[in-house]
Amino acid sequence: MAEPQKTALAKREPTHSERFAMAVERQFAGEVGNLNFTAYEKTLAQHLFIKVDAALAEAETKRKDSSKPAIAWQNVNMTKLAIDAVNRVQLGIDALIPGSLYPIAYLNDRTKKYDIDLRVGYKGELFYKMAASRKTIRNVRIELVYATDRFTIFKAGIRQPLEGYEFEITQPFERGELVGGFGYIEYEDDKDNVLVVLSKAEIDKYKGKAMGDKFWGEWYAEMAYKTIVHRTMGKIIIDPAKINVTALAQVEADDAKDIIRQDEMPAIEADAPALELPHTTPENNAEARDGQPEETDETEPF
Repeated sequence: MAEPQKTALAKREPTHSERFAMAVERQFAGEVGNLNFTAYEKTLAQHLFIKVDAALAEAETKRKDSSKPAIAWQNVNMTKLAIDAVNRVQLGIDALIPGSLYPIAYLNDRTKKYDIDLRVGYKGELFYKMAASRKTIRNVRIELVYATDRFTIFKAGIRQPLEGYEFEITQPFERGELVGGFGYIEYEDDKDNVLVVLSKAEIDKYKGKAMGDKFWGEWYAEMAYKTIVHRTMGKIIIDPAKINVTALAQVEADDAKDIIRQDEMPAIEADAPALELPHTTPENNAEARDGQPEETDETEPF
């Protein structure tokens, strides 16, 4: 009698992004302590892989010094990346949302490995700060003010119950020189609304503290906008019960360093593709399209 035909389902192999998420969990557990990603956090880690993978590939195409190691996964400091990745994931930052996160690789002269800065963009900061606010936020508005604009401030007082402003762009195509900017936090209770105003002189103080002044020269408006976002977000009172405070402290400590190197693009958040470098989206990433990334040496560690 012939043996019954045996059938078996082919075992599905994890994608590179899934292996990356597992590698981050293992690396973090070895360095810090046990970690169990939720299903959603695993998805965020996979999105982070896609973002970093595209950033490495793009940076490698622009590497000018042939004496430096290839900008590829096998030359990445995975210990640092794993810890930083967990911190970003635990804040709920989705790397594939434009303006949320910018991976930037730079060579560590001591280790001869590439450290990956996971710069949190203004949309990423807005997301986790609004979600973690002690008071419910309805909206946050950030604006640059130019010489021809009309901008009036209303401070809360005896005759003015709410803090607010009036803002009018009188000449939209010839607004003149940038003179400052403001951020406005609208809370569920209007009495809690906060207006943050910065003059050009105050904005320029941050320019003086940053490394790589050439970026302020080339992208001044974008850097000024980013500065106003950070100052405005600093006014939000965080509820520790709504956020991982350890991850928050680490991310803000990294941001405070404000490392901008002369040979790299800064974490500028703007709509122009040239200002979101490096970046990727699900539409132009092979893995996001069909779950079957190309086999390359760069992704082999996962």
